[in-house]
Amino acid sequence: MGLRDPVAVYNAASNVEALLVRDALIAAGIEAHVTEDLSPVGTWVGGLIPEIHKPQVWVERTDVERAGGALDEYERRLLQRRRAGEGEAGSGPPIEVECEECGGLASFPAAQRGSVQECPQCGAYIDVGGEELSDDWKSSQPEDDAPEER
Repeated sequence: MGLRDPVAVYNAASNVEALLVRDALIAAGIEAHVTEDLSPVGTWVGGLIPEIHKPQVWVERTDVERAGGALDEYERRLLQRRRAGEGEAGSGPPIEVECEECGGLASFPAAQRGSVQECPQCGAYIDVGGEELSDDWKSSQPEDDAPEER
């Protein structure tokens, strides 16, 4: 059923977040609808440009007050999940990385270990932490795979 007097109650960061919020509102007994960002306007080779279009969650004007309580509960649970995740994978001291392009030092939170980030000085991609390859990595290859000498 469509909304007669719709009001946007939530601006989501992504279509997925908007759908999760909508589902939380529906679970609370509030009819909710999502307007997804399906336009290519904010799209470029590197991904989506934020702030062009935002997915929104809409409810009936008469349900705005009830929706506020359900949204507060959704955000409280989201914060709990984030804190729990930081406690597992994100614990530890920051990771210091030297950029191979510009030689600058960059510091990243422990939660970003094993990811690829941009150097804050030059914008080059940097591997953050993770397992380092040893200098003798070739010696661990089977001899059958070794190139033949001619």
